[in-house]
Amino acid sequence: NVMRCSARQVKAFIEWIQQQDFYANTTIVLVGDHLTMDPDYLQDVNEDYTRTIYNCFINSAVDPVAGAEKNRQFGTFDIFPTTLAAMGVEIQGQRLGLGTNLFCGQKTLTEHYSHEILYEALQKRSSFYNKTFLGMDED
Repeated sequence: NVMRCSARQVKAFIEWIQQQDFYANTTIVLVGDHLTMDPDYLQDVNEDYTRTIYNCFINSAVDPVAGAEKNRQFGTFDIFPTTLAAMGVEIQGQRLGLGTNLFCGQKTLTEHYSHEILYEALQKRSSFYNKTFLGMDED
């Protein structure tokens, strides 16, 4: 019931925005943060079904290149350049930080290395990061 109510509210909000004068210049980004953890909701889902997080870009200023429309392998850091691109920002090289604009045809770090290798690399300790951004002295 919670998911159904939330979905109805999001739908009503999007429909309201679409009726406003500013909609022509508005990009809506819906980004999920995790899969459902409710076991009751999943009891009728086939075990072979690959669950994914729901992400949606509505009224994007750009269209994805052929082959980049859906089913991309990506991380949360790819949402940053993708959101800016959806708003019409031109990104030189199609990358910002660790993220890749998902509307372009370039591989994301996840597509290039895999979730497992990327996760392992991101877990490594960085003396530079700890000192520069966290103000930590190395022991």
